[in-house]
Amino acid sequence: MSSLPNESNQNSTNQPVVEKAGIKTSIQYGVGNFGLNLFFMIISSYLLYFYTDVFGISAAAAGTLFLITRILDAVTDVGAGVVVDATKSKWGKFRPYILFGAVPLAVSGVLCFTVPSFGDIGMLVYAYSTYIFFGLMYTVVNIPYSSMMTVISQDYQERSTISSIKVVFGTAATLIATSATLPLVQLFPTEATGFFMVSMMFAIVAIITLLTTFYGTKSLGEREKQLEIKNKEKHAFKTKLKVIGTNAPLLLILILVVTNMISFTVQNGAMLYFFKYNYGNAGMFPIYSLVNLSITSLFVLLSPMFVKWMGKRNLVIFSQIVMIVGLGGLYFFHSSVLSVFTYGSIFAIGMGLSRPLLWAMIPDTVEYGQWKTGIRAEGLVYSSFIFTQKLGMALGGALSGMILSATGYVANTTQTPEALHGILISVTIVPIITSIIAIISIYFYKLDKDKFKEILADLKRQEA
Repeated sequence: MSSLPNESNQNSTNQPVVEKAGIKTSIQYGVGNFGLNLFFMIISSYLLYFYTDVFGISAAAAGTLFLITRILDAVTDVGAGVVVDATKSKWGKFRPYILFGAVPLAVSGVLCFTVPSFGDIGMLVYAYSTYIFFGLMYTVVNIPYSSMMTVISQDYQERSTISSIKVVFGTAATLIATSATLPLVQLFPTEATGFFMVSMMFAIVAIITLLTTFYGTKSLGEREKQLEIKNKEKHAFKTKLKVIGTNAPLLLILILVVTNMISFTVQNGAMLYFFKYNYGNAGMFPIYSLVNLSITSLFVLLSPMFVKWMGKRNLVIFSQIVMIVGLGGLYFFHSSVLSVFTYGSIFAIGMGLSRPLLWAMIPDTVEYGQWKTGIRAEGLVYSSFIFTQKLGMALGGALSGMILSATGYVANTTQTPEALHGILISVTIVPIITSIIAIISIYFYKLDKDKFKEILADLKRQEA
């Protein structure tokens, strides 16, 4: 299969030339998501528990920390997107951030799971400082990494395939982070030592995978230069904001992103509590995660086939309905292992089908914005995407802490019925509500395959 700059599609009916990637470039790009997701998932799944049960701060304080730091972090994303769009270097405008950001990102992740010997105020200041540092470094690496998707391929269907490859690597990392972290932590004398050592292991893997992506995507340079030549006009930041404000498909996706991240953050943060306190066996959490994520991975692979069959927008709606069915069953029937795993598996099917879609739909909005405004701004589009991700995480993290605090949760003790019900609400009801909102918003999404082809053809004619 030929390399990126040379591979293209053109049929006999004068359809526009469409830049395509090929499997090798797609895999080398996707492997970077493995390293990114290791830290993303250990933070999402375990940091709240680490703060309350290991680090020693209250659930309310942890929830407030997540809200403040993630909103602050989200604000920096917009600026990062503008900087990325203006970057010029011998490595292009995306790849240098992966090269120089990999090590600081890994260090920041380890610091989040380090327990220093400070007083109460010092511990809280340390938690804020290290989490802000992690969020900043994640922004520095993830926005340019995600923005590369628009350069790798302009083919509507191949973007779904690349997204699935990327998500498969991410899901594999999720599987390891959620199912292996706790057993690995328990190999060490204390949880504090265990979390530190596991984060060190993840740091090494993250550096290796991100550098693999950097060196494996050298062929993007020529494609980037072509796009820079075609879009060499400079635009003020205020003008670039039109790409966001007038981009209806993007705005609808951003609503979907916020709801998904609230759901993900609240549920993911509560699952360990659910198994430790509601079910009475924290050791079941890694097993549940292994089964759940194996099913998710299978349907991530099948997602492009479903896209061909029903389109991206309809698959979003279908997947959210499947998730609601699974979560509803789990809320009413969670007293046995069989029911928990059965309804959890139904939820995992919906999750697997939906997980690649956001990453497959966002690149299409870049061309839509270019078509609508004449401005191509991958960095700004993806920074808005990451901004809403982190906004959702901020709201979800705060909501998690608020629910635990409001229902009377006390770490490392027998929980009251109210606290147990609060954990169950976090695992099921909150994600059901967000899925309903997601269905309503995406119903109005109109950027289908035919419309995208029409937009791409118009852009090619303008470039000719």
